[in-house]
Amino acid sequence: MEFEFLIDGALRKISLEKKEKTYVIRDGETILETEIRPVSENELMFLAGGRSSRVYIARDGERRLVFTGGRKFVVCESLHEAGHLIGGDERTPEGGRHVKAPMPGKVIKLNVAEGEDVRKNQTLVIVEAMKMENEIKSAIEGTIKKIHVAAGDLVDSEKSLIEIEPKR
Repeated sequence: MEFEFLIDGALRKISLEKKEKTYVIRDGETILETEIRPVSENELMFLAGGRSSRVYIARDGERRLVFTGGRKFVVCESLHEAGHLIGGDERTPEGGRHVKAPMPGKVIKLNVAEGEDVRKNQTLVIVEAMKMENEIKSAIEGTIKKIHVAAGDLVDSEKSLIEIEPKR
């Protein structure tokens, strides 16, 4: 079977083929033969080439958040959700941007202060969720306008953490 996904905003065509007790996964030129074992409702164990890796999956509306090897990926099944993939942020009425938590968790560390200039892909805040630390990065260059959380705060999914004023 062939699937099309948006992974971190990029369209990817991935095929999956069952072969006895394993699966053959094709992502472009990359081919991986792996055994997939469910561990729990939101956790899978991938066994390939004598190595194993855990994959955690969380649902956020139509998106899936996939955590593996210390990395997070945002996965959507169609182009319709593309607007939701820009770093988990949305525009404020004044033209700024709200950076939001992708899922419920605890703020571990703030890496910025109000008034500070930030660059695209700079880590703004670290939120722990499902026993994994998630770096929430800026999708734009700008200036930190307002910080709504502090280290130790518990946050809900899609809660505004930081407001950024875009550079003009």
